[in-house]
This record gives sequence, structure tokens and C-alpha cells, in this order.
Amino acid sequence: MQFKIVGYESLDVEDSAVALTGGVTGAKSFVGTVETAAIRMRGDGTSPTTSEGQLFDTGSVIVLAESDFDTAKFIRDTSTSGVLKGHFYNIDADAFAAGHGNRK
Repeated sequence: MQFKIVGYESLDVEDSAVALTGGVTGAKSFVGTVETAAIRMRGDGTSPTTSEGQLFDTGSVIVLAESDFDTAKFIRDTSTSGVLKGHFYNIDADAFAAGHGNRK
């Protein structure tokens, strides 16, 4: 199976919970890297807080399935805002994470 990039997003993660803007036609997964500062994420549709949610340090990679685009929310972990930058792909997250396929 071949995969290709179908979109890009740079998300500022500040003191209020935010979600990916999404809406990328053909996107089945998102792979992003945390830059600038640590962030927290919740994937159950509930907004994270600075003390609640999964912690991702700077340099961490976040892989989301298409079903998570609307429910994953992010907030900065400290007083320093983070940035999540990444690409949307046309391949399912589980296949992508498993290393299957060739980039087209």
C-alpha cells in the first residue's frame, strides 16, 4: 500500500484547549511533532488541563487516527505555549505506525 501527504497543520497550543482544524480531504491519519514546549492531550473529547491529560514533551511524536481528529484536544503543560506541527496522510494510523506501505 502506498501513502502520501494530503495536508499539513501547525497548531499553537496555548492556555485554552484546542483541536486540530482537520477538514483535509482524504486524510486518514495525522502524524505530528511537539515543538517549543510540552503539551497535554486528551482523546476522549474532554478538554485537558495543565495537570490532566497525557503529557507529551518537546520532540514527542503524536499519531492520530481519523476518528480522533475531532476528539483529541491539546493544552500547554506550563506557562510556555507549545506548537504541534505535522502532516495528514491518506493511510490508516495503525498501518502507518506499523511501518507498512511506501511513500508515494
